[in-house]
Amino acid sequence: MTDQEIVELPKVWCIGGDGGMGDIGYQNMSKVILQNRPNIKVLMLDTQVYSNTGGQNSDSTPMLGGGDMNTFGAATQGKNTEKKTVAETFLAGHGSPFVGQVSMANAPKLYRSILDGLEYRGTSFIQAFTTCQPEHGVADDMALHQAQRVRDSRGAPEFVFNPRLGETYQEALDLKGNPSIDLDWYETKSKTTGEPQRYTVAHWCTTEARFRNHLKKLKPEAAAKLIHLDNMLVRITQQDVVYRRYLDPKHRAFIPDFGVYITVEDAGKTTFYALSRQLVMFCVERRKAWRMLQSKAGIVNKEYQAQKAILADVDSGKLPLEEFLTHAREILNERVTGGVLAKA
Repeated sequence: MTDQEIVELPKVWCIGGDGGMGDIGYQNMSKVILQNRPNIKVLMLDTQVYSNTGGQNSDSTPMLGGGDMNTFGAATQGKNTEKKTVAETFLAGHGSPFVGQVSMANAPKLYRSILDGLEYRGTSFIQAFTTCQPEHGVADDMALHQAQRVRDSRGAPEFVFNPRLGETYQEALDLKGNPSIDLDWYETKSKTTGEPQRYTVAHWCTTEARFRNHLKKLKPEAAAKLIHLDNMLVRITQQDVVYRRYLDPKHRAFIPDFGVYITVEDAGKTTFYALSRQLVMFCVERRKAWRMLQSKAGIVNKEYQAQKAILADVDSGKLPLEEFLTHAREILNERVTGGVLAKA
């Protein structure tokens, strides 16, 4: 078939959720993507939960769980496995599909990705974060805002993978649309103090009721006795989570349950929140996933490089542990930018 015939070929659209396409139906979806037929186009609406069958976990559910069938309790604080990003799995080992993770957060990019996918000679797969109001615990008119928040927090970064652009990830993978694209987290300025501040997945979680059990409001004087999240994140890697070092009180990666805090600004008011241990681990997992995407796109993350060097110094005894635990974020700032970033 000619290129023009491919463009005019009637398309078969497959539309479903992350449960049907990314979990129980993933094997079938994988087969469809691998066949790379030119008339197959796929849209996966990622609600991060089995929305229609009671709120069970899917592979796309965050580590915190939060659905009706997976609530915070004495036995577990959530889903103790990393989140599967279905679109990312199709970037490797699945031939040459067109792949995009986009959403209402960036409508022009969403439409552009769909149009480019329609013109692509092979199969196209689009994953779009989609708010499920009752399961997420958000108002009916907040879908756009939540899509923007989850993107900005690295909970669901935007990317487009277009094989027509080359045979390396650096050529084919585009991360444009994500804020602070070369940093771990989106960095903005406080509207009240003008100081730099970071927007992590923990900050996004404060906006959805499904995560409410992972957050406890604090008074400022109580927060002063806890560890700031920016400080905690320098201490820990995803491998520390895998090897359960976060449970060892003597290890630098120890996470005290509800012993880590963040601040959130809203309408000029600052609120302090203590975070569950599972929520801190979710931040670590999403940071790792974002760093992986950055590396595929050829983006150098200086914060990651600095953190590795600092932890090597700590683990070898070159940097005293007590000094590191007290000033982790400040040490990272100094190595990356000479202290320009916010101090924990």
